[in-house]
Amino acid sequence: MQGFAILLLVAIGGLGAWWVVQGLLASPLQSVGPSRHDFGVVLIDGKDQTVEHTFHLRNTTTRPLKIIKTVPSCGCTWAGPGEPNLAPGATMELPVTLTVKESHKIDSSIKVVLEGETPLVLWLSAEGRIQEGLRHAPKFIRIKPAHPDATGRLFLEWWGEELPPPPVINSADSLKIDFAGWELQSRGSRRLGTPDRYMGLLEIHAVDTPPINGLIQATMPDARTTRIPVNPPGSLGEMRTGEPMFLPDETNIEFNPEQVGDSEPGDQPEQAPGDH
Repeated sequence: MQGFAILLLVAIGGLGAWWVVQGLLASPLQSVGPSRHDFGVVLIDGKDQTVEHTFHLRNTTTRPLKIIKTVPSCGCTWAGPGEPNLAPGATMELPVTLTVKESHKIDSSIKVVLEGETPLVLWLSAEGRIQEGLRHAPKFIRIKPAHPDATGRLFLEWWGEELPPPPVINSADSLKIDFAGWELQSRGSRRLGTPDRYMGLLEIHAVDTPPINGLIQATMPDARTTRIPVNPPGSLGEMRTGEPMFLPDETNIEFNPEQVGDSEPGDQPEQAPGDH
């Protein structure tokens, strides 16, 4: 019993010493509220998505604090300079931004550097998610009466535990389209916030005169949609005048990094894209 009491006193003494050290190392500039802000799921619409937050910081001392600079941990994070001189007991606002470009979890920090004092470290986190995580290849389908068969590929980011359901395919009545099913390309990580990635083959056959400037539309149950142009203006070698042709579903997101290169428009890639 006596030994237990001694161990308890030693533990209490150690804990007290730890709190004293933490107090000595703590920054005199403190956040009013949490020093970490979690943006949660951030939907990426386009090439990237930038989200904003404002921290409120207080001088907890009886002396003025001089803020030298703010140092983000990565290029995806930005922070304002803050107040150069913060009076005793005063508060200030520190605006920050976080830019998310991919489907994954991201953590970053911002160090507020003070003159002659312990810096304050603030934290940001988010889980990026590409809003239109359904893509296609090639950019368009070229199909002629003399060559009535073509293939396309769909690429899907999937967050569910089960196999994704097949998409609903809509197109002109003159096209018969078979979806061969989803094939897993890479397994995601729930810890890193990355999705599973699937590829699905589309087998396209013209049973009648192929459409001109048509579309093949693929839609998932969660409403994610991609549209593959069929014989868009200029794709069949005809003369074009006026404005350059516009292909629907063009984005800056390189969800499928495979490039057709110098092949003819509408030619199909020979291999599935590699993992990101």
